[in-house]
Amino acid sequence: MSDDSALRKELRPPGVVAASCPACVFFDRCGGIQNSRPLLNCFDQFCCGDGSCDNVCPYKPDFAERLREINGLSFDDIPPLAQAERTLPRYVPLIHHKYSRSKLLSLPCASVELYDLFRLGNGKYQCVVDGPDDLRTHFRLGSETHIILRGTAKDELLERYWSYRKTDNVAKQIACLNVSLVIGPNFSTFLDVPRTDALFNRKRQLMCLAELSEAGVSVAPHLSATMPADWKFWTAFLRDNPTLRHVALNCQTGYKSPKEGRKAISEIVSIQQNLGRELALILVGGAQFMSFASASFQTVTLIDSEPFARTMRRRRMAPSNGIRRWNETWTLERQPLDDLLAENIDSYSAWTLRQSNGRRPVLK
Repeated sequence: MSDDSALRKELRPPGVVAASCPACVFFDRCGGIQNSRPLLNCFDQFCCGDGSCDNVCPYKPDFAERLREINGLSFDDIPPLAQAERTLPRYVPLIHHKYSRSKLLSLPCASVELYDLFRLGNGKYQCVVDGPDDLRTHFRLGSETHIILRGTAKDELLERYWSYRKTDNVAKQIACLNVSLVIGPNFSTFLDVPRTDALFNRKRQLMCLAELSEAGVSVAPHLSATMPADWKFWTAFLRDNPTLRHVALNCQTGYKSPKEGRKAISEIVSIQQNLGRELALILVGGAQFMSFASASFQTVTLIDSEPFARTMRRRRMAPSNGIRRWNETWTLERQPLDDLLAENIDSYSAWTLRQSNGRRPVLK
C-alpha cells in the first residue's frame, strides 16, 4: 500500500463530523485547530474532496509526491540552524536598485530582496553578482555596508527559488556573497486550508534555511502561525536552536492588521518569556508596530522600503507630532536622487528611534 493510500485509510472522509482532531493521524504534528466550528476537523471544514484545489492534502492524488518532496511532515530531520551574533540598527532600509543615483550610499546596514539577485535563463537559476563587492556595486552601496537578504516575497518568486534551489546549488551561491543575515522565505500559510498545507509550507521554509546554514550563511526564521499550536512549535524550535536570536515577522500581509499584528507580537513576547532568553525582533514592513514591539523587546529592527520608494516619487519626509508625512518636492530632469535618499533615510531612522522609546542599539 502506498503512503498516500495508507493516509487516506487512516483519515476520516470529508463531510463526516469528527469527534475530535486527535483522531487525525497528523494531530501530533499540527496540534489541531481552534475556531468557531469545534466539532469539525480541518479536512471536514476545508477539503474540497475532489482534488481540484492547490492545497497539500491527503485527498489529492499528488499527496505522496508532495510528502516525498519534503521528506514527510515531521520536523525531526531539520538540522540545527546557525546565526552569527550581531546587533542590527533600529532601521534597515530596503534598497531595490541603483537607478536614479550616482554615488555610493554609505549605510551601516541595508537590505535587498533575495530574489532580485537571481535570474532564470536557459533553465538555470543564477546569481547576477559575482561576490560581495559586486553585490554592493550592483545596488550602489558603500563597501562597509552590511547586507541582509530579505526572503519574504510573492509566491511566484518563492516557488521559483524552491524549484531551482537544489539543482543550481543556490545556497552555495548565496554563501559566496558573504551577507550578514538571510531572512527565511514566507511560504504562505492560510486559515481556510487543511493543516497539512500549513505544515508543508513551514517545513519548506526550514529546509531552505537549513541548506543555507549548512553552506555557512547566518539565517533568521520567519515566524508565522494560524493556530495556537504553531506558536508552541516555534517555542520548541527556538529552544532547540539557541543561536537563533533574531526572528522575523512579516507585517505586509495577514499581520498588517493592527489587531493581528499586535497579537502576533504578543505571542513572540510569550515565546521570549518561555525561553528565558532575549530575542531580537525584525519587523518586515511593520513600522506601525515599532512602539508596541519596543515595549517588550530590547532590540527591534524595522526593514522596509518606504524612504526608498518615497524618494523615487520625489517625496521628502517631514514628520509632524510623530506622524510620518511626505511632502512633494521636485528635481531637475535627470538629477540624481542621492542626497534626497540619504536625507529621507536619516529622517526615517530618527523617527524609528523615537518610536522605539529612544533606545539606540550598539552595533557590533
